[in-house]
Amino acid sequence: MGFLSSLFGRKSESAEPVNQSNLESKTLPEIKQEVFVDHSEPENKEFSSAQYGTKMPIDAVYAFISRDYEEQGYNDAMCNADSSYKDSKKVIIRNELKRLFEQVSLRYKSDLRDIEVQIDIVEQQGLINTASSLKARKETFIEHMNVLNEMEVSLEQGQQQMLSMINSYERGFLKGLAAKSDSLLRNGNI
Repeated sequence: MGFLSSLFGRKSESAEPVNQSNLESKTLPEIKQEVFVDHSEPENKEFSSAQYGTKMPIDAVYAFISRDYEEQGYNDAMCNADSSYKDSKKVIIRNELKRLFEQVSLRYKSDLRDIEVQIDIVEQQGLINTASSLKARKETFIEHMNVLNEMEVSLEQGQQQMLSMINSYERGFLKGLAAKSDSLLRNGNI
């Protein structure tokens, strides 16, 4: 016991016992709320927005086209190796893209109608600079709609730049078939 008491020291007999009256007599420094509480607004980080994008509806199309379906294709092949299953999934992916084209196109058409009304209003009020800015935005919308139309035509023609998501699904499906066949060969179940 002597070793521990010499290492940690003995309690001082002169130390005052802790009680409520001793705590109340000492003035503690005031800690300001700003030190511990952050009152700033949280940052609005959108999950689906691409940093390289335009932050306009066309970004949804680009994101869909660049989506990687390889893992899904792999998993589907492990569950059902039938080629008709693969073909039907490719049709589903293509139809999803067609629906997305339609949705984005409808959004741009609605935005164009709204901006045309706003252009008329600001021109009537003589706000030429504002009207010019709105007309530039309108031109951007029209340009995006033209790109969407070109993309739709490219999809219908089967051009490769529009089929990357379908190609990734097929690649994954083939990898899944190969893995499933390899597993069957190793286990001797064939």
